[in-house]
Amino acid sequence: MRDGNEDRYLVRETGGVVLMAVADGVGGGPGGEIAADAAVAELAARFFAASPEQPLSERLGDAIREANSAVLRAGEASSKTGAATTLVAAAIRRAEVVIANLGDSRAYLVRGGAARQVTVDHAGAQAHGITRFVGDPRGVQADVFVEELRPHDRLVLCSDGLTRHVTTEEIVSTLDANAKSLAAGTEALVALANARGGEDNVTVVLYAYDRRPPNAAVALGLFLALVVLVVAGAFAVLFSLTPPPATAADLEISNGTTLVVDLVVNGTTVRSVAPGAADKIAPGELPPQPWTVEARSPSGRLLSSMTIRAGDVVRSAGPGGATEYRGDAVRVDLSCGRLDVWSGPPHLGPSPGPGSAGDCAP
Repeated sequence: MRDGNEDRYLVRETGGVVLMAVADGVGGGPGGEIAADAAVAELAARFFAASPEQPLSERLGDAIREANSAVLRAGEASSKTGAATTLVAAAIRRAEVVIANLGDSRAYLVRGGAARQVTVDHAGAQAHGITRFVGDPRGVQADVFVEELRPHDRLVLCSDGLTRHVTTEEIVSTLDANAKSLAAGTEALVALANARGGEDNVTVVLYAYDRRPPNAAVALGLFLALVVLVVAGAFAVLFSLTPPPATAADLEISNGTTLVVDLVVNGTTVRSVAPGAADKIAPGELPPQPWTVEARSPSGRLLSSMTIRAGDVVRSAGPGGATEYRGDAVRVDLSCGRLDVWSGPPHLGPSPGPGSAGDCAP
């Protein structure tokens, strides 16, 4: 089982269109997290920025190509060249669903007691080797599939952490055995994967289709179940509706070091903060979350980093070793002073410890 979680998911509804996605960072390292973060953020931004008159298949294909460019930029900015991720995405408008994929994250259509794998894995002869992915400098062309939903259909998007251990037939039987509760169904699926080894993170997004108008189908129309399997165990969250877009807080920095510190968000420098100074950046000056936030020296050397997702555990790294904090904040003690970066109330945990003697070289 991996120590970190490189899986990311997306569920968003705007203008009667639902966009869902699962991304699984390739490689099991920080490059995978960066790639998956950048992919889902750019996918949503580009898809919903497109004209609503454009066909869903074109909007989704164009957004995935832009997501590929965003992953390349994020990898270069974070010195993680080669950062890559799988991606499976679905755009749903009434009964029409357009599904696209790169890699081995899958989409299944569950109907009438049977399931069909809609996507085709892009994998080589090597176990779990990926032949097509987001973050390819040669460019990408996702496979695109168009389906017509029927009442009581369920659409399943998942990372390979599930499908390594659970067969298509078992996905159906597990969901059918828990038909009254999608939360129970997903909990049973992750428990099954865990019992058989649980080698990887597991992310599952489910959509249940009901043909009634959205305001008459609050209980049945849209369900999201997210299950992420991590070292500490498994947890499940069930939303009866698409969660509303999170309201981002200001991004703040307190530079107690003797260096000028550049604050970089998703590969772009947003502030240069003088020694002993503090600054605040409003969300309107920043791209949509998630944010990959880095503090760098004038020469570009990484001093600290974290990923900010509304309500999520922030994964942070800096001198003294990798650690995690609950809340959107990171604190590092360098040999030349303390550096704090946070968003929202500063839930700063204990410092990861003093940095090395050379960590404040310009």
